[in-house]
Amino acid sequence: MTRTLRSYLLLMTAPAVAVLALLAIASAPHQGSDPALLALLVVLGALAAGFPVVVSPRYKVDATPAVYLACVILFPPATAVAAIGLSRALGDGALCLRIDPTTGRKGRQPIDLIFNTSQLMLAGAAGAITYHALPLLWGAVGAAAVMYTVSTALVVTAAGLQTSRSPLQIWIDAASADISQTAALYVAGYLLAMLAGGRPWLAAVMMVPVAGVQLSLKRSVQLTEQTIKAVEAMADVVDRRDPYTFQHSESVARHAVTIARQLKLPDHEVEVIRLAARVHDLGKIAVPDEVLHKQGRLTPDEFELMKKHPETGADILAKFPEYKRGRQLVLAHHERVDGLGYPHGLAGREITFGARILAVADAWDAMTSDRPYRKALDPAIAIAELQRGRGTQWDSDVVDAFATTFPGAAPAESASWLDAGRPLLRSLGAAVGALAG
Repeated sequence: MTRTLRSYLLLMTAPAVAVLALLAIASAPHQGSDPALLALLVVLGALAAGFPVVVSPRYKVDATPAVYLACVILFPPATAVAAIGLSRALGDGALCLRIDPTTGRKGRQPIDLIFNTSQLMLAGAAGAITYHALPLLWGAVGAAAVMYTVSTALVVTAAGLQTSRSPLQIWIDAASADISQTAALYVAGYLLAMLAGGRPWLAAVMMVPVAGVQLSLKRSVQLTEQTIKAVEAMADVVDRRDPYTFQHSESVARHAVTIARQLKLPDHEVEVIRLAARVHDLGKIAVPDEVLHKQGRLTPDEFELMKKHPETGADILAKFPEYKRGRQLVLAHHERVDGLGYPHGLAGREITFGARILAVADAWDAMTSDRPYRKALDPAIAIAELQRGRGTQWDSDVVDAFATTFPGAAPAESASWLDAGRPLLRSLGAAVGALAG
């Protein structure tokens, strides 16, 4: 964690405390709140915070928005903000003590507790002010929108400081992952507030549908993860058919992610590319062993069989919604920017950008791995071959981005020392185009 990020997380407490104090002064004349209902919502919020659902590698959601909106509607601003802060502190405090059995790490770090509590208090304050400034239902809608906007804005700013990426792009990724579930939780929170006023026991009853939303999201995420694992297991079986391609897809996925990160693509695009890379050779399940394991050069008929594997893979992936976009990358990962690839002879921008990334990652792993027809190339030679083919076989921007991850790699215009070996490199390029992956 950088010093700037740590300072940002810690300094968030100052405005949160200041806002709470100002609201306490402004709301002093207000009538007291129902202590039983207040205590119950604090406990329910703490429990909800203790069971987050991971919806993406960097983003988690929980059922607390429903409880926090109910607090904003039911109580004076200062009371609502204090309840939100106390509830979150209790929930994250419990996570600080909980050890994840899979990673051996704590569910939360103390600095996370401080930041989460502070930013949610600020979001709650903004929501409370909005709610009391607007009439009835519009106030609730406005409060929910403001709370979501303020909270996510503060979180994505922290994420931007951590990853050096645009907070706006991170926000777009996060919103696409959780906006529908969060909206449902805010609706449940409004209903909770409307029914629980003066009847604390109804607040507990209303948490049942809130828990249902949370459980539905969790089941959906689990089903998606299980489907992806099953498809990737099939792809790994295909890789294991040939000892030379063992773990090939995993390696291609790592290189593809490296390129995508270097090009500063959004998280959701990186994930689509990673998923496609992990299963890009799935279609080879239909390629006969005598072709797949052949030691020498493929005959024209054998090559025609090999050229069908992108379409076969895309057809298999069409059955799974999780690969709705990734299947297009699998279909086109053997296309060339000069139009001489397969299966459809696409050229330039006709080839989706993710597929152009896969093509470079696939070629690199093929060149730097032992194959039946040759030994693995030295990385410097493989980089030089990629640079030789930039703009013809592979996308120039993608090759350049990958080359920059290897300090000392010769730039394309400085590769004159390889002129004498270009015939050999052209042969290697043709072999990679025919047999990569």
